[in-house]
Amino acid sequence: MTRLPKDKRRAFLWRTAFWLVLGISVTLVATGRMHWLGAGLAVLVPLVKGFFTLGLRALPFLNILSRLKTTPSQFRTQSLLVEVNFASRQMDGEILDGKFAGRRLSELSNTELSELSDALKTDDRESFVLLQAYLLRNGQAGEQHQQDNYQSANFSELSAEEAFKILGLEVDASKEDIIKAHKRLMQRLHPDRGGSDYLAAKINAAKDKLV
Repeated sequence: MTRLPKDKRRAFLWRTAFWLVLGISVTLVATGRMHWLGAGLAVLVPLVKGFFTLGLRALPFLNILSRLKTTPSQFRTQSLLVEVNFASRQMDGEILDGKFAGRRLSELSNTELSELSDALKTDDRESFVLLQAYLLRNGQAGEQHQQDNYQSANFSELSAEEAFKILGLEVDASKEDIIKAHKRLMQRLHPDRGGSDYLAAKINAAKDKLV
């Protein structure tokens, strides 16, 4: 046994102890010297220790998984509330105003999306640009146009609550969390990676609001 590696030697000792405790417990129960309940508890001790050890070993892996979990980012305008879910790689949203109010973008036909786009282009420019970002992100033919040069100044009325939702963070997130979320979003929603100038500008505005 001394030739075994340290981890295998430890596992061997625990197995030996388990079977030894089990054998002694069965013998004591059979001879009437121990109640069956006490024997069961004695056998459970090594098992509990084993599960506890496995839990400690799995803890770093669980921490990594929790870091990978991301909250959808929300972009809200007068007429649209759009979410980007990075786990499913989908972008969808709810229409807040107008003829299609209360419906999801994914529920609209191409004809209806075109009608919505025309209405927003006239009455709500920011929502129109967000809709084009949705269409492009989902592989649909968004209107080819010169996007407005959105800068952080255009979002001066952005609230802290909305900024946290854009970055997919809770309101108690730290400065470090904000910076990391901003970097992650810019990598995923940058215009060169299927995003848009509008989304990038709003992400930057959210970080500027909170940092």
